[in-house]
Amino acid sequence: MIKRAKRGQVTLFIILAIVILGAMIFFLYPRVKVLFVPKTPISIIDECLKGSLDEALSIVLKQGGSIEPSLYYTFEGNNVEYLCYTNDNFKTCVMQQPLLKQHIEREIKEYIEPRARNCIGILKEEMTAKGYDVKADYKGMSVEIIPNKINIDVVADVVLRKEGSETFNRFSIKKASKVYDLIMISTSILNYEAHYGDAETTIYMIYYPTIIVEKLKQGDGSKIYNLVDINTQEKFTFATRSLVSPGGYKLRG
Repeated sequence: MIKRAKRGQVTLFIILAIVILGAMIFFLYPRVKVLFVPKTPISIIDECLKGSLDEALSIVLKQGGSIEPSLYYTFEGNNVEYLCYTNDNFKTCVMQQPLLKQHIEREIKEYIEPRARNCIGILKEEMTAKGYDVKADYKGMSVEIIPNKINIDVVADVVLRKEGSETFNRFSIKKASKVYDLIMISTSILNYEAHYGDAETTIYMIYYPTIIVEKLKQGDGSKIYNLVDINTQEKFTFATRSLVSPGGYKLRG
C-alpha cells in the first residue's frame, strides 16, 4: 500500500509538472515567436519611418500645421500658425492655408523624406549583412491623410538576390489616426472665422462627441483653438485673428 501511495504521489507530481510546463509554453510561446520573427524589407522600412512620422505629427499638430510657421502667435512656448488672419480692426480674417489637409501632408512629407532616403540605405545594409546581393534605389514618397489613418508610400526599386530573386517597388506604412477629423473640423471653424469673425465651438462637440473644441481668446484679439480627440489624445492647435475691435470698443450685433 505504501509503495502504491508513493507511486501515486510521483505520478501526481509528474502530471503537475507537465501541466505547469504546458501553461508556461502557452503563455510565453507567442512572445518568444515575436522576439525571433526575422526582419523583412517591409518591416525594416516600417520600423525605420514610424518614429519620424510621430515626430513630424507632434510638431505640426501643436504649431497649426507647419514645421516652421511664418505668421504665428506664440502660445505656451510654441509658435502657433495663424490659419486665418487680419491685422485690421473690424475686418474678418483671410484664410492663410485654404487647402489645410494638403498643406499638412506636404509639411509631413518634407520632414520625413530625408529619413525615407536613409531608410532605403539601412534596408540595403541589413539585407546585405544577411548574405543578399542588394540593389536599392529611392524614387520618391507620398503622404496621405484619410479618415482614421495616415498612409505613407515609399517608392523604390529594391531587388534582393540570394538563392532566388525578390523585387519590391513600394513600401506602405499606415498609422491609425484621427487627424483627418481634426483637420476637417478646423477647416469648418476657419470658414466661420473668415465669413463671420467668430465660430461657436459647442455645436461641433454636439455633432462630434469624441472631439473637444476649446477657444482661448488672447489680449490682442487673437484666438487659440485647441481640438482634442478623446480616444487618441491627438491635439491640433491653431491661431486666428478676425473681426477685432480696439480696446474698450464693442461691436454691435
